[in-house]
Amino acid sequence: MTSQTPHHARPAHPLEYWLSPDLARVSQPNAPSRLRQLADAQGTVAAGWSSAIAGGPVLALAGAFYSATSGNPAALAVLGPLGAALAALGLFFWKRVRTTLPNTDKSLITRGPGSARGGIVMVSVLSAIIGGILLTPLPAATDRGDGTVLVLAGTFLLIVALLVACILVPSVVLGRARQSFRLRIQSNPELRSAVEQDLAVWHDPYGTAGYGPL
Repeated sequence: MTSQTPHHARPAHPLEYWLSPDLARVSQPNAPSRLRQLADAQGTVAAGWSSAIAGGPVLALAGAFYSATSGNPAALAVLGPLGAALAALGLFFWKRVRTTLPNTDKSLITRGPGSARGGIVMVSVLSAIIGGILLTPLPAATDRGDGTVLVLAGTFLLIVALLVACILVPSVVLGRARQSFRLRIQSNPELRSAVEQDLAVWHDPYGTAGYGPL
């Protein structure tokens, strides 16, 4: 008896065909595909960890600032190690996420902007609102001359930095998710092998989406 290879084990097109930038350019940006599903899912998780990487130094900087302005080292003693741990944890999982295929069985929902432009707009709007709120006590603080102006200015800058870490950085990662995924497939043999294995067994349950384009 001769064994037959399952039909889904022989892809109609090789991976290079689906990775072609020309194929992506002639396809609708919102057209569903397996590669886009993988890239978007991976980008969503990576964006979350990139926020941790960027947010860690902000926490440490906040601790240093408030310790310096108050003369109490407690803030730095708490926020410094916490920020370092957060950045190290984020970097570890960020690298891990980008070298493995994501689990697409669970839906990942993002509430923030999905592009650098959207992130810049949101950070700018929120910064303007917060700046307006912090300007309210500024005249009285200026009259007192007790260093409150410095605290208010530093607080504003730290809030903006936190907004950048939590909103802008993830939005940049999300906006480049597909392009970055393509580059990593081409440069990372392990990830490429995983994608090729996925291509060999993947079956579209709806019959409306090809494996690509990316």
